[in-house]
Amino acid sequence: MKRLIFLLLLALPFSIMVGCQQSGSETADLKARIDSLQNRLNSSYTPGTGALMNTIVQPHHIKLWFAGQNKNWALAEYERQEVMGGFEKVQKYHKNKPEATAVAMIFPAMDAIEKSIQAKDEKAFKNNFVLLTNTCNTCHQALKFGFNVIKVPTKNSFDDQSF
Repeated sequence: MKRLIFLLLLALPFSIMVGCQQSGSETADLKARIDSLQNRLNSSYTPGTGALMNTIVQPHHIKLWFAGQNKNWALAEYERQEVMGGFEKVQKYHKNKPEATAVAMIFPAMDAIEKSIQAKDEKAFKNNFVLLTNTCNTCHQALKFGFNVIKVPTKNSFDDQSF
């Protein structure tokens, strides 16, 4: 029995060493996988601020206006959320750019739009939409994109949608 315990004690450091070597190999494999995933992440497409504004914010800004004009408050709320989603994506994907910080100036106007939609108040909606639009232009000016002027829509470019 003593001999068996002695042999087991002799074998213990060897088994620990083999286990550590396997862990080292597994660690290297995991590090390689992490590096590979990081490379894929670094090379993945991230939409620019302009792309987000042109594909999310601007079309939903237009639709928000026409939904409010037609007192389609459910659609107006949906479009408001879509506009907010665009601004949130700017903050998410461009954390280290001035646009991510500046876009926060839009939130009070968006809150006012939300309140006018909830109250189903057409006059407040119109006033708050003008405020929103002016705030967009103020943000553009602050970011040196003042040449990009947004206005209250006058023509429905989405004539295939009922507002």
